[in-house]
Amino acid sequence: MKQPDNPFWPRKSILHPAPPRTPYTPVRRIRKSLTREEQKALDTAAEAEFCVPPILLMEHAGLAVADTCDVMAGARTTPVHIFTGKGNNAGDAYVCARLLYGRGYRVTVWDCFPGMEHTGLVAVMRASVVSLGICIRPAEEFDPGKLFSGVSRIIDDNVSGMPCVIIDGILGTGFSMARPLPPPLRKITARIEDGHIRGARVISIDIPTGVDANTGDADPKAVSADCTATFILPKAGMLRGRGKELSGQLRIFPLGLPIDFADRALHS
Repeated sequence: MKQPDNPFWPRKSILHPAPPRTPYTPVRRIRKSLTREEQKALDTAAEAEFCVPPILLMEHAGLAVADTCDVMAGARTTPVHIFTGKGNNAGDAYVCARLLYGRGYRVTVWDCFPGMEHTGLVAVMRASVVSLGICIRPAEEFDPGKLFSGVSRIIDDNVSGMPCVIIDGILGTGFSMARPLPPPLRKITARIEDGHIRGARVISIDIPTGVDANTGDADPKAVSADCTATFILPKAGMLRGRGKELSGQLRIFPLGLPIDFADRALHS
């Protein structure tokens, strides 16, 4: 057998060195946060420049929130209450409801705008929830006084039982302090806070309802979250002022995009 045909013969040696490798350049993220306008520009750039359709981003967002709920709930016997609005946050919330239902959770969706004709992706995601038979009720019927503890404390003594997990998908980065929360939404967020005081864990989608994504100012009835599942980068308002207090623990999800996506899309 000739030496080049021998599978055990070394492929590189002093006389035949291996070709030089391309030097590794680590990916670094420059931006630390996003404003409301930058987030909107990223959503546009994801489809226009990087061929990532909005429905894919929404599916990733809903999956991120569902995974966060898995951690917060402690057991799949813990009831989950999901509050939905009418924007993209509502679409993320409906995706989350479908995924949690498929994992065996007892899910109830509370619609903050009952009777409204949804359009676009929100209508698609809501239709999938309806087709699965997941309960959708008007949010004004939510009564935090009727929350019952899950069975998690019986299954595992190391996991604290809780009445439920509440997922806040009412308003996202579109909220501005120039337009405070209307009275009907304030009543709903007050009930969410009542449930929070009674022991429920609260997860906000992208940013707590009632927090200004640019300034960090917050409506007096803004949602106070234990954890916020935010996407691509934290919003500027979540890192300062009351926005930082209300956001709780931050869990950042890239939605299947590179970690430096914001830098590339916004041409930093």
